[in-house]
Amino acid sequence: MNPRMPTSNDLIALEVAVLDNPSSPWFDPKTGETITKAVSVLCAIAALPLMIDRWTYANDEGASMLESILYSTTVATVTALVWWAVLLLVMKHPRWNQLRYSPRQYLLEQWAFAAGLVTGFVLVGTELGSLHIAILLGAVFNSIARLHWKPKLGLVTVLAIFYAIRGMSWFILVDAEWGVIMANRGTLFIGITLNSGVVNPNVQNESWRLWPSVVLITSIVCAAFGTTSVRRRRFLVGYLLFLVTCLVFVWHPLERTYVPDRTLARLSIVGLWGAACYLSSSKFSGSVEDYLVNRLRSYLVAASVFVFFLTVTLLDPPDAIVDSGLAEKGLDPSQWGGLYVNLILISAALVMGFAFAVLLAFGRRSEQPFYSWPSTLIIEFVRSGPMVAWLFIALFILPDITRPFYDIDVVTSSILAFTIFGACYIAEVLRGGLQDVRTGQLEAAVALGLSPTQVKLSVELPSAVRTTLPAIVSIFIGLWKDTTLLYLLGVLDFFFISKILPNTEFRFGDDYLEPLLFSATLFWLFAFVLSRISLKVEEGLGLVKEGGGELT
Repeated sequence: MNPRMPTSNDLIALEVAVLDNPSSPWFDPKTGETITKAVSVLCAIAALPLMIDRWTYANDEGASMLESILYSTTVATVTALVWWAVLLLVMKHPRWNQLRYSPRQYLLEQWAFAAGLVTGFVLVGTELGSLHIAILLGAVFNSIARLHWKPKLGLVTVLAIFYAIRGMSWFILVDAEWGVIMANRGTLFIGITLNSGVVNPNVQNESWRLWPSVVLITSIVCAAFGTTSVRRRRFLVGYLLFLVTCLVFVWHPLERTYVPDRTLARLSIVGLWGAACYLSSSKFSGSVEDYLVNRLRSYLVAASVFVFFLTVTLLDPPDAIVDSGLAEKGLDPSQWGGLYVNLILISAALVMGFAFAVLLAFGRRSEQPFYSWPSTLIIEFVRSGPMVAWLFIALFILPDITRPFYDIDVVTSSILAFTIFGACYIAEVLRGGLQDVRTGQLEAAVALGLSPTQVKLSVELPSAVRTTLPAIVSIFIGLWKDTTLLYLLGVLDFFFISKILPNTEFRFGDDYLEPLLFSATLFWLFAFVLSRISLKVEEGLGLVKEGGGELT
């Protein structure tokens, strides 16, 4: 889609979306468009003095030039939106032609006119010279009371947006002190141990263990986007904005305690490599048959599984590899921390949890009691308890079970708990999808000579995943948010570190809202991106159209 300048049609469309069309307009379409344009210009002009006032006020409160401009522009825009909605509502929606032909009936047949009249007397007094203001206010009240529920709901929504954005913009751009985030940006993302090696030259820098995973994940994600129907320009613009945001976050000199040159160079190279992977995948997908594109997607899925195990191995290589001299001793999982701990947990739910869910789903539908009974017992038993209960059970009971052959730690226990918990919920969703597979598909697969295992993996499972994909994504989003429960176990994950950041320095003692707001925003962004990716996958499978499920 090529970018274009907004037109009057876009303005009318916005008006209809917010306030709906008047049920019985007193004007013709051309007059209505003229009114909308005039009101829009008037509100834009009236917002300029407010913008200057808010800029001055924010500047006096100590905000920077950029923060003052952003705050004043935001407040002036949402305020002008409220004025715009109210003026259009008052001017276009009431049946002013009825007031002209039968004013007495129009004003007195409802209680709203009397309420507006009394309100006017309270506001401007009962003097004869102010009577016209009270009558006008009564007419406005009466007209609004006659509105349908859609424009009323639109006005309430606009007011809610106004109050929410005005308060949030003041806190985010003027009142908040983001120095506590910038001073601990490395700790938030890679944990205390790894960040100590980055900022302290006397501590061995172990951050290199994360870069192979970053390169591979970037390659897989960008190549996967290349196999979708997302337009090339749209992806590259969004990808460039994301890359620039990361670079600015690393480079920003505010409270910076490290030399960013090497990290910036690596991020730039990884960003260019990701763009090259996307372009190559997009070109390949556009020039070959669909079965080859699906084969590429299967390779990417297998690569993502490999990356998960590679990341865990690089962070903490097994003793056998260390003893053979192929790798140095890594970081104990108790030393892991920051956002990548949350990412490792959700990756475990995606990789191992999904594989275990497939086994449980087929097991529960199996006709063999030795397979179906244990699967049913595991699913029902795990789903009967909350996630936090299973985390504590894994923390206190698993070490006693595994002690004879493995000394399990709290992070590994949490990974197993997340894997099993997520697998049980996904298994139930998959079971519903497997039950919906049409008999004709199974008969056709058997007629082609496929074995029972091939039928399950090549016919039933893909069809079930397609039809249950929205529910599966919802479970993953819920598991992603549940990774914050690790702080109850003392794991230094992203949320736990956000809570303790004000204690890192005395000058940050009162800045406890900023880290929590930052962590909440990041978690929301991840969930939002995951849901958008899910919608694109559903669109590619034909599941967003009426009757699209037949394509599966």
